Amino acid sequence: MIAHAGFIVVASAVCAFSPAAAFQINSSAIGIGRVAELPRTIMSSSTTATPASTNEDTSKSYLYVPSERDERYQGNIAQYLLDLNDTGATFDFCGGMMFQLVLSEKLKSHLETVASELSDQPVIHPASQPLMSRVPNYQKSAYADNISIFHGRELRKIPTANGGMGFVLQLSYADPSGVTAAVDESSGSLAGKGADTSWSGKAVDPQGWSLEEISTYDGWRNDSFRQWRNGPAYEAEGFNSFSEQFGKDAFGLNHRFFLHLDGQSKMWLSAEDGCEGTPSEGRSLMGKLGGILFGK
Repeated sequence: MIAHAGFIVVASAVCAFSPAAAFQINSSAIGIGRVAELPRTIMSSSTTATPASTNEDTSKSYLYVPSERDERYQGNIAQYLLDLNDTGATFDFCGGMMFQLVLSEKLKSHLETVASELSDQPVIHPASQPLMSRVPNYQKSAYADNISIFHGRELRKIPTANGGMGFVLQLSYADPSGVTAAVDESSGSLAGKGADTSWSGKAVDPQGWSLEEISTYDGWRNDSFRQWRNGPAYEAEGFNSFSEQFGKDAFGLNHRFFLHLDGQSKMWLSAEDGCEGTPSEGRSLMGKLGGILFGK
């Protein structure tokens, strides 16, 4: 077991299958203190499940049972993502790391429009594309279109996050006008180390990626070589409400994400480096352990 900064991570829970040893913690890149006591409500995009009405199935099994999901949503993937957010659903990453899904307000608003108009629906890629690198026309870049590829972050040390482990997976809105081009530092088209192309998108979501995150994104690399950010760093780059939403000890790392199915039609939310999670029906053993550590 690995003890770190007031919480414990079981080594076997790390994505052993991931070529990038995904979702590692680089403590030397940020200042990490012990978990502080925080208010139970910390996000405008709620981190606690919304109580179900008396007329609604309180089991919410349609969120994680493929046949019930397909029957309920009939291809309206935008509404599915909204319901996962609104119910405070958790995703089981790497065999036991429970991340609560949280949508930024701007992405949530966008998906509400998509869900009502039934156009530009998010894509769930087939089981034959379990890695982002297998998606047609894949390139190493910061590109995202809010349909096939999303901007997001893994965030940690959030004691009020559902799942009992202090983990949140945030998805945010990407600039739809951004285009890819050859990397040319002389013209100002910057990109992260190892990128195939640069991306011209701007920082259009107040809770989303900053210009610095866009211009240096390198999510195909091992996490230990990448730049983690804490609250002051996010706020200095424009995410002014970060500490208010997630707590003063929270920190994170940006990733690109996409959705895909597996052979049993389960949906997976997968980071570019290969670590992925599927909607969970409840807390894992590791989640219960995290709950003890966080007093939940």
